[in-house]
Amino acid sequence: MRRARDLPAIRCALSLAVLCAGHAASAQTKAPKDAAYELFQQGLVMAEAHDCPRALPLFRQSQALYASRGTLYNLALCEREIGQVASAWRHFKELLPQLSPDDPRLPTAKQQLTELEPRLPRLIVKLADGAPAPAEVLLDQTAMPQASLGSELPVDPGDHVLVARWADGRQAEARVSLGEGARKDVRLEPPPAAAAPPAAPPRAAVSATPQAPSTPAAVPPPPASGTRRTLAFVVGGVGVAAVGGSLITGGLAIGAKGDLEEKCPDPSQCSKEGMSVRSRGQTLTTTSTVLGALGLAGIGAGLVLFLTTPEQGTSVALTPAILPGGGGALLRSRF
Repeated sequence: MRRARDLPAIRCALSLAVLCAGHAASAQTKAPKDAAYELFQQGLVMAEAHDCPRALPLFRQSQALYASRGTLYNLALCEREIGQVASAWRHFKELLPQLSPDDPRLPTAKQQLTELEPRLPRLIVKLADGAPAPAEVLLDQTAMPQASLGSELPVDPGDHVLVARWADGRQAEARVSLGEGARKDVRLEPPPAAAAPPAAPPRAAVSATPQAPSTPAAVPPPPASGTRRTLAFVVGGVGVAAVGGSLITGGLAIGAKGDLEEKCPDPSQCSKEGMSVRSRGQTLTTTSTVLGALGLAGIGAGLVLFLTTPEQGTSVALTPAILPGGGGALLRSRF
């Protein structure tokens, strides 16, 4: 009876814990333009350090969040640097009409297009004579437009996989490798249609002898309350570990702030090293906040599981619910 009276308070505590975790995570989200600028600055530091393999993912994420000419220009430069000549050529070509006549990047973009043109590997995908048109063609898991079949397609040097799928379920695959300036034709043809399945054998006569009803499978007993208590300790332990991680990353963030004040006394004239320290401090602060919120939610959930371990004949379930201000969870019990 005491636990039944405590259930409303437990439901409220759990809902508050879940809502706190949701609001803490949403507070860390930034406007797309601000997040894109931060990613661009991180990529620029790595690009200037000649680390284009690590800069490229940052530039691509930044451009996907908020497209800009500066990001596209640096993305193309990095792709050219690591030999992705077709990708660089496409991005310089995309950038060219966006630049004004007095833009200092315009001559470089034109020069790069001219220099990259003869280096492009070109792939020509054709259908075998008499073959039906496929429903879709994938090049490296990306769909190709049907209109591109039979035309020269610039691709980056290296290995590529072509997959063609037809409407009747047939599929063909081709692998091709191209170097700079190479040109290769690939013909797609569907495999032979599968033979019709053999006819089903005649059905045997049904015996008139009554069959004994099969014994229903035994229903496994519900898990013992000890399992629920164990789960409560595990969830609570994870919450405690998350809170500990929050404290550690918070301390590191405070240390990074001190380093930033030392290296960047004037925020408008911050060095590259200072920008790196600032980025690390922002990441540590975000990680500390999220870990703290998740840790509190885990501790609250573990406490709820422990306090609501059902006695014999009682069942308790944790179900999702829509609450004011966001998602949450509710405890439902049945005797």
